[in-house]
Amino acid sequence: MTNRILFMVGLMALCLLSGAGQSEAKELIFNLGYGKIQVIDVSTDELLPDIEIKGWGREASFSADKKFMYVTASRHLIHKIDIAQNRVVKTIDMHYGGWQRFVFGMDLAEDGKTAYVHFFSRKTDRGEVVVGQPTVAQIDLESGKILRSIEVPFGVCYLAYAKNSQTIYAVGLDVYLIDVSGKEMKTAGIHSMFDKKMNILPLFSYAAENNGVALLPYWIGEAPGLLSIDTNTGKITETPIKNPMMVYGALYSPDMKKAYANMDELYVIDLASQTITNTEVVPTGTTFSVMTSADGKKIYLQGGPTITIYDAESLKIVKTLEMSTDGMLLRRLTL
Repeated sequence: MTNRILFMVGLMALCLLSGAGQSEAKELIFNLGYGKIQVIDVSTDELLPDIEIKGWGREASFSADKKFMYVTASRHLIHKIDIAQNRVVKTIDMHYGGWQRFVFGMDLAEDGKTAYVHFFSRKTDRGEVVVGQPTVAQIDLESGKILRSIEVPFGVCYLAYAKNSQTIYAVGLDVYLIDVSGKEMKTAGIHSMFDKKMNILPLFSYAAENNGVALLPYWIGEAPGLLSIDTNTGKITETPIKNPMMVYGALYSPDMKKAYANMDELYVIDLASQTITNTEVVPTGTTFSVMTSADGKKIYLQGGPTITIYDAESLKIVKTLEMSTDGMLLRRLTL
């Protein structure tokens, strides 16, 4: 009997220890993958226990109290993840009421109970396919119910919410400003890109880890630039870059004097001179998402099943993590 009690106590202690690492870590990077989210402890660059999800993780937003992460998966599921418990505690499916809705863009409202999402929709009516107008909607995060909505042009695939001005920035062929301060959502303006022949692919962007600024690479012909949307002030800025580069994503250094951009190379951009000051070819190939540590000392590049970690000062590789899932987006949470 004594041995059995000791065994059970030991087993309980082991379980507690295995779940403690994630809650005790002060800074986490989440790799949104297929069937799982892999978690990196930034202090050690070691992998913590996976978070099991259904589908392929795509967008993510954190609650204001940093207790929950909301992740879209397979373009129609939204998982609510308890970060301390390291598990999904709620999932809503945007396929309901006869409609299939595919989410491209999500950001949480300040109430913590609702989110703004952009989706395409379709259904079958008597054998005929019906395609709905692209929509930005505010939804209830418990039920998925659409509380209010507004139709937007085709092409939107990223949302940034400026809480101070109660404005949604919906990025597509242009940047569409949506006023959500009143009872009804309404168009508040357009920042033109299409007429300037700006091409943009805002699939690897985030504002929360970037001083509240969404930073989106663009091209006019072969000339690159960075479009910034400051969700603190509402200011939109176009910064042309004088050197050629082909990139998927971009992120500021913490002091916002430099930007890092990535695809097959890692670029360091001096924002004052608008020039590339350093370039390193990524040895593992194409990367999608770029993230820094909160102190700016490390850069994380995510390319499929590999995450390459660089020293930000020297651009030397300090570690390469072989992941157990492909992924296309990194998010960071400082606790």
